[in-house]
Amino acid sequence: MQFATQQHRITKEMATYVVSNRSALIEAVKHPEAVVWIPNDVTIDMTGAIGVPIAPNVTIASGRLLNDDTGGTIKTDGYDKGIFINPSGGCRITGISLQGPRLDYFDPASDRESLEDYSALGFKLQGHTAILDNCEVAGWTFAGVALGSKTRATQGWIHHNFMHSNQMNHLGYPMELYNGRHLIEWNYFDRNRHSIAGFGYPTNGYEARFNVVGPHSVQHAFDMHYLGENLDYLGQSTQGMVAGSFVNVHHNVFELTSNSAFSIQGYPQQHARFCNNWCAEQKGGAKSGDPEGVVFSLSDADVRVKDNKYGPQAVKPGRQWLQKLRNKMMNRSDTSSVSPPKATLSPMNLNQILNVANTTNSTDNKTDDLTKPSTIPASADQ
Repeated sequence: MQFATQQHRITKEMATYVVSNRSALIEAVKHPEAVVWIPNDVTIDMTGAIGVPIAPNVTIASGRLLNDDTGGTIKTDGYDKGIFINPSGGCRITGISLQGPRLDYFDPASDRESLEDYSALGFKLQGHTAILDNCEVAGWTFAGVALGSKTRATQGWIHHNFMHSNQMNHLGYPMELYNGRHLIEWNYFDRNRHSIAGFGYPTNGYEARFNVVGPHSVQHAFDMHYLGENLDYLGQSTQGMVAGSFVNVHHNVFELTSNSAFSIQGYPQQHARFCNNWCAEQKGGAKSGDPEGVVFSLSDADVRVKDNKYGPQAVKPGRQWLQKLRNKMMNRSDTSSVSPPKATLSPMNLNQILNVANTTNSTDNKTDDLTKPSTIPASADQ
């Protein structure tokens, strides 16, 4: 199952720059408000590039899944530590295949290799807004995109992407949510170490809804780390067991059966919710593999698990429910894709996006107060 939307897509006719090689791309993204188009048959190799600056409110676009086109590609064959960086304003990446250096699972530590030597990161998105939609994100040993930083709470919207084969041990994410509050919806995930990784800052939270996680996760699918865990690794921890502000995981299909669907490893400042999901794993957890069960949390943390369906028989009804909702929303004028139709990005009001789909009820899996969206401000810039 791969989701796509034709709503608010960027086309070549909207572009201010059409680029077909590395130097042209690097030059084009320096211009604020630029709409940069990569033709569908073009692959741009960024191997060796680090920290290419993206100016405020730039859109990088191609035609992946737009009228059945394949879309252009940005790739690396190296372990580059952040090819692009957007430090201010907004950035949208849409309709592109983002290809990292390795699709396979491997563990550098097993060969006494340094993890840093094998960590490839595509985009550091640290402005007030980041949108990634209708893209393929594959082969990143660290992450395809990283949103926010210690001092910057980026507001992200990750939707209608195919994110797979990001699976190096110890890291291996399509997205690293460093900081900020994010909406993650209508994505298909498979063969990732973790499909959503939250770093744990007190201003870090996300809502994940209407996604499908395939059966081949390397470890648990969605998570929020406690901050001390990550900062202790860097020798900087003063935050202890804080695990973000909130996490709300609802109306997703989890096809994995030997790893947890969701793991929150500390104490969220507000709460964590795992409700109205369809899980192929039995409620009691797997008999082998990851021992955490479907949901892992500390016994005294504010984590609520309610109204989920479990077992192999849950997958088909879950997919059918999502398809029914998708068809319904495609027929509505106010679909969940309330993305800016132009390249200029102002801070999004994610509350507007969040509220659209939550009026939907189904006899298969109704929404309730537990799955209403968490409050996300119009701008999370700090």
